[in-house]
Amino acid sequence: MTSSPPKTADELREAFLAFFEEHDHLRMPSASLIPAADPTLLLTNSGMAQFKVYFSGEKEPPHPRVTTSQKCFRTTDIEEVGDDTHLTMFEMLGNFSFGDYFKKEACVWALELLTERFGLDPERLYYTVYTTDDEAEQIWRDLGIPSDRIYRFGDEDNWWGPAGDEGVCGPSSEINYYRGSLDDIPAVDDLVRKGEWGPNYHDDFVELYNLVFTQYYRDLDGNDTILPAKNIDTGMGFERMLAVLQGASNVYETDAFRPIITHVEHLSGKKWGSDTETDRAIRVVAEHARSASFLISDGVIPGNSGRGYVLRRLIRRGMLFGRELGSDDPMLSTISKTVSDHMGHIYPELIGNYEFIQDVLEKEENSFSRTLEFGAQVLAGMIDYRRENPDAAEVIKDGKKLKSPSGDDGRTVGTRQAIAAIERLVEAGDQNSIDNWRDNVSGTEAFVLYDTYGYPFEVSGEVAGEVGLSVDRETFDAEMETQRERGRAAGGFGGNAESTRVYEELEVEDTPFVGYETLASDTSIVAIVKDGASVDEAEEGDEVELILGETPFYAARGGQVGDTGTISGEGVDIMITDTLAPYGHVNVHHGRVTSGSIAKGVFVKATVDGERREKIRRNHTATHLVHAALREIVGSHVRQAGSVVAPDRLRFDFTNMEALSSEQLRAVQDRVNEKIRLNRDVEVHWTTYGEAVEEGALAFFGDTYDNEVRTIKIDAPWSYELCGGTHMDHTGGIGTFVITSETGIGSGMRRMEAITGVASEQAIYDRFGTLDDIASKFRVPVSETNSRVDALTSDLSKARKQVAQLEQQLLQASVGGGNSGANSTASTFDIDADGTSIHVEVNEVPASNVVALRQTGDHLKNQIGKGVVILGSVINGRPMVVVMATDDTVKAGIHSGNIARELANKMGGGGGGSPAVAQAGGKNADQLSEALAAAEEIVRNSLGDGPRS
Repeated sequence: MTSSPPKTADELREAFLAFFEEHDHLRMPSASLIPAADPTLLLTNSGMAQFKVYFSGEKEPPHPRVTTSQKCFRTTDIEEVGDDTHLTMFEMLGNFSFGDYFKKEACVWALELLTERFGLDPERLYYTVYTTDDEAEQIWRDLGIPSDRIYRFGDEDNWWGPAGDEGVCGPSSEINYYRGSLDDIPAVDDLVRKGEWGPNYHDDFVELYNLVFTQYYRDLDGNDTILPAKNIDTGMGFERMLAVLQGASNVYETDAFRPIITHVEHLSGKKWGSDTETDRAIRVVAEHARSASFLISDGVIPGNSGRGYVLRRLIRRGMLFGRELGSDDPMLSTISKTVSDHMGHIYPELIGNYEFIQDVLEKEENSFSRTLEFGAQVLAGMIDYRRENPDAAEVIKDGKKLKSPSGDDGRTVGTRQAIAAIERLVEAGDQNSIDNWRDNVSGTEAFVLYDTYGYPFEVSGEVAGEVGLSVDRETFDAEMETQRERGRAAGGFGGNAESTRVYEELEVEDTPFVGYETLASDTSIVAIVKDGASVDEAEEGDEVELILGETPFYAARGGQVGDTGTISGEGVDIMITDTLAPYGHVNVHHGRVTSGSIAKGVFVKATVDGERREKIRRNHTATHLVHAALREIVGSHVRQAGSVVAPDRLRFDFTNMEALSSEQLRAVQDRVNEKIRLNRDVEVHWTTYGEAVEEGALAFFGDTYDNEVRTIKIDAPWSYELCGGTHMDHTGGIGTFVITSETGIGSGMRRMEAITGVASEQAIYDRFGTLDDIASKFRVPVSETNSRVDALTSDLSKARKQVAQLEQQLLQASVGGGNSGANSTASTFDIDADGTSIHVEVNEVPASNVVALRQTGDHLKNQIGKGVVILGSVINGRPMVVVMATDDTVKAGIHSGNIARELANKMGGGGGGSPAVAQAGGKNADQLSEALAAAEEIVRNSLGDGPRS
């Protein structure tokens, strides 16, 4: 079949997928950027990521040949975005074979696709193979490729895998495109063609298409064994291929980015192509707006760890470059509309979740704007402290402690950072850095500004330069590299191959599950695992893990907990406490031999706890109703982010930026109960994954899928999900549904908990019983209980105010008007501070709470007019002290926060505050008198020499 070469992004994507469909490949949709059932990946970073279980043989693929256009994300490229080549989010075109065709077909089709379908000049294609892969080189030669355009490279360039310490791996062959003049091709012996290919080495050579031949399994000792079923895994960078086809100098010049670039130009008033720095800023804003939109549409929410931190970094970096373009207004949330319009026809989640995407971006941009302002204040505090305290290092060397202020305002935080910086230098004995401290903001401080407050290094340098200071770039870069290393380490979540190895070595392919039809099955013991090792038998008292020939026990998956029950046979009884699926479709029954002994091969009867299973079924079906109701009432952006389906409750985690209102909660609960009352059929349907998704089935959370998938329909299309769990036959069997809580579990993540069936009936009975009990105690009908409680609350509020007023009068009377009174711990004294006499009142009073104590302090401070007030009291069994100073004493050097900290040390607690008002607390009430007795010494010492903040 011949056709004209693709000219647009949509034509390229379709041409690639259609080409492989013609060669019997199943076209599959892109997986989410959040990897399903893969704890080793932070984000989907390759086309093959969703197919790991097929490559390993753990599961059967939906077809032996598959082709996809997969959205991918690579965190290591964030700081590089802005140049000609690097992207964080990109599309990867790929064709895959799971034990079907191999090298020859992969090479033949690749060459045919590039030259005949895409129309690339064969003279511009160059090929690399693994250093020992004679077979691949010979295939290329047989296809007519001259030997001077085939190169051999080693592990770094032409070997893939394994992803961890062990796993599938193999050589690769890359096809590279030469973009330079055919009259000026580098000679065969040119260093350009002896080194690694790619833009980092020569701009004219572009890596287009990588063919990976996964033909080996590498064990922990590094030994490679040929796989019985060899696989093909390929990847073609979509945006890079598009740039070649459109003759663009970089990916941003293609129609994949051009509409987004145009929107950035419109918002900023800057023109693309005007200068290098402007182009870089426009690229970053456009790329990060696109990538952030995709991440949010797949359910990632800004946060301080994992995927959320990656998204937060993207948004903040995009905003900073937006400011370089002269825009102080949020841009990414506005640009997300263009991303949705431009790419939503391929990735409909961008359209369906657009309002949510925009809402998340707006909130994060507004939050970061405030953060930037705070960062500027922190930097000002760092600079001011250096200018005001140039002799800080000498103070430390003299054995004195620098006064570190308390408080959360930006300048105070910056002051503490500056003090910490000089203390580190003095401790390290780095005299050169100590000498430079006065005129140099440390790289560590600059990194804190960047990492914590998003304040860019360049801006720190500019602000510091305006007052004659510099910023240590070398240390900052070192801190950044340490962060990148952490990021690279976080690229995987660290899956544990050891935990599944014992089951893999048993070579049991699967455990047929009969639990949809029955709760009891006559079966046999296929394997026994005890203490992490396979054994032939087990005795009474042993904790065991059993694999059966077939099982009615459901293994925990997709949020549903595993079944419990019994396994019994001649002379043996085993109590099963959990059922898990650690590897593929192998169900492992965890339990304890309660009597007799068990051996491999014996016949047993496996029986599930039916009552418990029934409760789980109710809750699982209710979970589907909750999901559908939330999407209907709250919005289609709601995505399941986790769940627990247990016998006693259900828990449903979902994406939403705000707490649900009481009206929304009531609406969700009513909608679910309505579906229950209508007693809708719960339809189970088996189909292919592709057909199910095409029909609208939701597959946001859970597992990767086999060739055939099980779907659950309830009043379809209202509720239609891929699900392998156990369910009711009709919704009426769920009984009453009651939401017990809805809470936040992180930025943009909510958690709903609910009960059904007998549990909800009991909860309703308990609530009615409580209400009856309250009504009985008030001696009123239930209908009047609410008004009676309101009246009582009003009476209590009035009584509390009267008590507080009386207490305040007594406390004020106890301290008098500047008279220390008769209390044994009361005292007054005067201190001279550089010629200024400071009057101090110290007293212990019987306050019942901190508010009363502070009000008494305010009263006494007003009575004495000028001076310092220190009042203490034992409140709820713990000593508390307030310190208050009038403005004139603060100017004379009094700092209430520093005094409070020293008083707290006397009481084994903590304290602090501003120069005018502070508070201290302790653990032992007996230490209050000791602390107040030491007040005079503490106040005098606080006025000693040294830098003052």
